[in-house]
Amino acid sequence: MKEITRKLYKKPVMLVLALLVGAVVLVGVSNRSRAALPIVEKGDDLFETTGDGSTYHNFGNAPIPAGTFTSNSGSPSLAYSQNVPLVGKPLATGSDTDTIISRNEDVNVPGTTSLTMTGLSLDSISPLTITYANGTTEQWKMHVSLSAFKSSTGSMTIHSGGTFDSTLKVWPKFTFTSQLDGDTVTYDTGAGSGLAALSSAIDFNEGGVVVEEPVPMPTVAPCAVAHDDTSTFANATVVGVSDTAAASSCPPVTLTSSNSPWQLCNGKFCIPRPIPEEELWARHLASPPGTKKKIAVKVIGDAVQ
Repeated sequence: MKEITRKLYKKPVMLVLALLVGAVVLVGVSNRSRAALPIVEKGDDLFETTGDGSTYHNFGNAPIPAGTFTSNSGSPSLAYSQNVPLVGKPLATGSDTDTIISRNEDVNVPGTTSLTMTGLSLDSISPLTITYANGTTEQWKMHVSLSAFKSSTGSMTIHSGGTFDSTLKVWPKFTFTSQLDGDTVTYDTGAGSGLAALSSAIDFNEGGVVVEEPVPMPTVAPCAVAHDDTSTFANATVVGVSDTAAASSCPPVTLTSSNSPWQLCNGKFCIPRPIPEEELWARHLASPPGTKKKIAVKVIGDAVQ
């Protein structure tokens, strides 16, 4: 009887041991799986913009308003609605970086972080030809930076399969420089906070006295426009609009990127190849650091052959 009892209890004991061993194995697999999923730490992504025409801003959707520019004879400009190809201008000496996008939170992949564009510096490849009401034209170079009034923000979703999706609402500031006399005009798409409309005249021959006088509001003012004349008498005009007008007449550039590749480079998040960030009226081909140097080396190599 004792022998039978021992045999009856042997199988349950073995079953319990098997279950315990299986549980240990499963816990080990689970821990390894969790360890395999990376944590992408917050940080800055640096980009370079080549001048191959892949990056552009098209003013067809939101034209530069008529009257933004004024000829030396006093004739106002017509509205400008052309496409402008762009190239990166380095943000700092000794670097080719012209765009910086900050990932603001650590991400347990898969997961999402908010984005902030903290640096942008692009130049028109060729000057814009502005036509005035009297039929004359003038060449203006264009520089693109970030709005002084609104932050450019968005979000990025990082997938475990090695891709990410992102969207970024960019409020650009356009600075135009006349190729004729060096005058500058600034057109800020984020200036919708109701700035005071002032006309400032500075007479440097009289000790730099600033005189501010109200000026009439224009009929159409989708963005704040500032005119800076660098001649002896510097005249500056700043026109402000309501938040509603700015939101409807001066939209941001909403750039999206889908199924773009990412990987870990030395344990950190990196984007291995150029990614297109685009919408219907604008496109930015953001290239990883070192792209311009590789292109320069290739050009030299092709020239030697």
